[in-house]
Amino acid sequence: MKGQTPAIPEGFDSRLATAPIMTVPIDAVVDLLRVTHAPGRVQQYRDAMQQGERFPPIAVVSVGGRFFIADGHKRFCAYRSLPVDRIVVEVWTIRRLLRDLWRQFRKQTHRQWTLARRSLSDSGARAEARRLLADTARHWKRIFRSLASRRVRRGH
Repeated sequence: MKGQTPAIPEGFDSRLATAPIMTVPIDAVVDLLRVTHAPGRVQQYRDAMQQGERFPPIAVVSVGGRFFIADGHKRFCAYRSLPVDRIVVEVWTIRRLLRDLWRQFRKQTHRQWTLARRSLSDSGARAEARRLLADTARHWKRIFRSLASRRVRRGH
């Protein structure tokens, strides 16, 4: 109704945020990774949201009035399939995004080096290294497919 404050969208709990929060139109959120590698997980999130479970807000970086997802792609995918028009987000600074990306890079690099060292003498580590390599290849394939789908959709 006119003059009333819109209700805060359900599905996300602002108390779980680690940065300032905002409620924004869902159409203002841009997900560069449209192709998910875990449709089953997205369905689990959707079902949980429909049953009233609350999740941390997705993390976004604000650029030119748009909100680019930094963390929470699967939660966003699940949420946008619901009949909603607004979403609670936590707004990260570019510095916070870069710090998070660096943390992820260091963690993965450490994991890869550990497996490489172990694989010299451990067949189990070699199998794990192959799985990690396959997962990494699928991850990058998903990123390229997502970016290509955005390009085709825009008509370029």
